[in-house]
Amino acid sequence: MLERLRVDNLVVVRTAELEPAPGMTVITGETGAGKTIMTGALGLVLGAKGESGLVGPHGQEVYVEATFRIDDDILADQALDGVRELVDDVEEGLLVARRVSRDGRGRTLVGGRGATRGALETAGGRLVGVVSQHESRRLSRPAAQRAILDAFAGEQQEERLRTMGVAWRELTAARSAREAAEIEAAGLASRVAELEGIAERMATINPQPGEIPLLEQERERLRFADVLVEGTRGAAALLAPDEGDGALSLAGSAERIVRSALERDPGLASCADDLRDAVVRLEEVSRSLHAYAAGIEHDPVRLDQVEARLDQLADLVRRHGSIEQAVAAGVEAERLLAIASGESGGVAAFRAAEAAAIAAADTAAGALAEERAAAAPRLARDVESHLADLGMADATVQIIVQERELGPTGRDEVRILLAPNPGLPPAPVADAASGGELSRVALALRVAAHDRSAVPTLVFDEVDAGVGGATAIAVGRKLRELAGSTQVICITHLAQIAALADRHYRVIKVSGHPTETMLERLDDAGTEAELARMLGGDATAEEALVLARRMRSGMSG
Repeated sequence: MLERLRVDNLVVVRTAELEPAPGMTVITGETGAGKTIMTGALGLVLGAKGESGLVGPHGQEVYVEATFRIDDDILADQALDGVRELVDDVEEGLLVARRVSRDGRGRTLVGGRGATRGALETAGGRLVGVVSQHESRRLSRPAAQRAILDAFAGEQQEERLRTMGVAWRELTAARSAREAAEIEAAGLASRVAELEGIAERMATINPQPGEIPLLEQERERLRFADVLVEGTRGAAALLAPDEGDGALSLAGSAERIVRSALERDPGLASCADDLRDAVVRLEEVSRSLHAYAAGIEHDPVRLDQVEARLDQLADLVRRHGSIEQAVAAGVEAERLLAIASGESGGVAAFRAAEAAAIAAADTAAGALAEERAAAAPRLARDVESHLADLGMADATVQIIVQERELGPTGRDEVRILLAPNPGLPPAPVADAASGGELSRVALALRVAAHDRSAVPTLVFDEVDAGVGGATAIAVGRKLRELAGSTQVICITHLAQIAALADRHYRVIKVSGHPTETMLERLDDAGTEAELARMLGGDATAEEALVLARRMRSGMSG
């Protein structure tokens, strides 16, 4: 709900602050005092287009700021996708601000960080609804009428809508994937031979990462086998010849001589140890050289095989850039051939996935349609009952659910028809009702549906236009009834409605240079004085005050 609205330098408002009650808040004032400016301020902070003409005379910009108390369900709503990441902590509420400068440029802030006006406008539609003689006409839109019917159907219908939304998103994704696969498959017809060549080549050669350096080393050994054998055997002979002393035996002799001198000089121990290590290492090298020489053989057949394999791999590198890229090309060729042939993973798989998504969406849409068909006549009867209380006892309402193309809210189009007087054929609400009647129809729909799946705050901007007497009292009581489940802010000129408020604000026009409009929160005495004025009496006259007190007492009772 709306916790606070602050306005600075908006038209004739220098500064104003509104803190509406959780239940019903009213804003009253003399005609022309600027009551609807607060509605305009709320519209600005919820993404309405800003214009330089809104900037008042007390600065170079208009600033409007609002704080909303929201819960996790509202934050998770799809409408808040564009601002959700800007909300640090839902417990701290949602802080939204708009600045509009005199040159027409503006800035939108959510949680102190920049946001787009479009994202804020979408989110605002989930936070606040405005009902007026003008705004009520939006109820003529099928989407709004469908939302009212779903709200009336209750929480389980909300869950069905969420299921439908998920199913629709999955269907949209599956359909896009299938279309992309079909387009891709159509473009592959001319490439089948090329792809088959790549796939066959890769299957035949089956290159392995790191294979080329190993083969190149083996090729060098095979090419120079004689040289390598001769060299390693010669080196081994220098270390340990068949006859005579070699490096190994000479190192052993040196060690023995040094160790024999340790008795005279123990400081030679490190030299003796180093010689011992040298003997061990030379012995290991000697064995390795003999083993290497024994393992080398001249093998022309193997050399031909290695060179042929290297030629194959070099061809892949020339074609694809590297062995890794060649492997990737082979995998991609197999994938594209599967699409072209319609095998598993190809177009057939995407078509099957789309068919499954269609079936799930159809099931979800069917559940919605069944509940809408059952709820429609009940909502019509409830609305008629509320309209009778609002002075339209002869009005009849029909709610028709018709099938349309499948969409994110199912495949139903909801139409609310009204016959305001006997003998008139039912017609779309916007065509059948006058301005005042349309406002009352909107109110009756809101009360009947309790706005459970819609916005937590409703602003009624002079929906009491054209009514008075008993009808005005009925409108007030309906607003009060709605305030039991939804925060209601009502701009009114009728004392019968204002007397029912939990909180009362008065708009005052103060003459001067320039003239200013101020917003004042009234205490009990101030409320009684304002009601006396609205009743057409002197706000200070005892008779008018007594009548105002009686009205408040009677209304609350």
